[in-house]
Amino acid sequence: MTELTMQDAKAMIEEQIETLKKRNKEPDWVTKLRYKGLKAFFEAPHNDPILTDPLDYVVKAEEAPMPEIRSLEELPDEMRSLLDSLGIAEVEKKYIAGLAVQSDTSIVLNDFMKAWRDKGLIMISMEDAVREFPALKDKFMHLFNPYESKLAAYHTAVWNGGVFLHVKSGLKVPVPMHLFFLIQNSAMAQAPHIIIDAEPGSELHLIEGCTSPVLVHHSLHLDMTEAYIGEGAKVKLSVLQNWPEYVHTRPMTRARVGKNAEFINTTVGLGTGRSNVANPKYFVAEGGYAELNSIILGQKDFYVDLGGEIELRGPGARGINTSKGVIMDRSKVITRGTIRAQAPGTKGHISCDALILNSSARMETYPGLISEVDDAELSHEAAIGKIREEELFYLMSRGLKEEEATQLIVKGFVDPLLKDIPMEFVIEIRKIIEMAVQGF
Repeated sequence: MTELTMQDAKAMIEEQIETLKKRNKEPDWVTKLRYKGLKAFFEAPHNDPILTDPLDYVVKAEEAPMPEIRSLEELPDEMRSLLDSLGIAEVEKKYIAGLAVQSDTSIVLNDFMKAWRDKGLIMISMEDAVREFPALKDKFMHLFNPYESKLAAYHTAVWNGGVFLHVKSGLKVPVPMHLFFLIQNSAMAQAPHIIIDAEPGSELHLIEGCTSPVLVHHSLHLDMTEAYIGEGAKVKLSVLQNWPEYVHTRPMTRARVGKNAEFINTTVGLGTGRSNVANPKYFVAEGGYAELNSIILGQKDFYVDLGGEIELRGPGARGINTSKGVIMDRSKVITRGTIRAQAPGTKGHISCDALILNSSARMETYPGLISEVDDAELSHEAAIGKIREEELFYLMSRGLKEEEATQLIVKGFVDPLLKDIPMEFVIEIRKIIEMAVQGF
């Protein structure tokens, strides 16, 4: 789209860095890291199958962040209606531990009960966190290398927004935390950075929602999440995506799962945007457990390529990678799951299932099992096919119309992966899936 020389691109990113440095009053180590990302941007490989030039999504950084808003009632009408459409307002009434909303490049709402912070739970914007917690220098971008790709380098240079979520040792948070990303401007590269730091024995559930008005065209969501799960800690991360067709998403997630710890990441892609390419990586220590679940709704001509690598590094480590796709129209969905056993007594399983609702849709799956030891237990299974005629016939013989029977089968297909998501969200997820499969 835009044609920039190398010199133009360098000047543009430098302007972004200096604007963000001034706006956020960043410590020197953050600015140095940004310039490291700038250098890497011109040296790192770029092999994205859809995006030819990340600079197409760059806009001038805001001179000042949007004013902080303390309650849902203070949100602009358009933003609140977006949250209402996802059922967020109702959820927030029940779960009031924490809610942060990021619009474009600014955190605009951070409603957090002080009582929780006094107990040892911290949830603040990443811009505030890098100033308040110098120790973040030892975690920020430590699970990523900006030289691994141009998009990783670009994120390193111009990251904006995101949150730092810290749970002290032994604290078990009984209600989910919430974080929502909204894109309202075109040609916008939203690049939030998220760090989850769960100390030993703690428990936490973070729900991350992503959406955008349908009127937005040509936007990029480039988030990066680093999760540090301490010994014996349990963390759940539920990501709900409902992007329109003009938004490209590139989520990047890495997790270090400690001894006897547990990390469960469930992603529900109801609207994956024009394209969604992701390759989360998990590094699992002795006795640890990592579970990666994906529900993909492929529609229109969307392109979805979801990887997932689990490295079982410690004795007795376990990992599961499960994906379920409902594929229709002219969409293409690819799943790539890899489990690598590097220690004795490790176990891993990959499962890839898909329902193809019409002949123009396409699904590909590439499971990978790698063992570097002689006593690992690794397995995989895959099933891609249409809804069986006998299933439809049975349900229709019980009085359901064909469309109703199809919706019921699809719901039963995806429901097992929704077990960790609050019922208010499950209801909305089911509604969106039912609407999508109407007519098939």
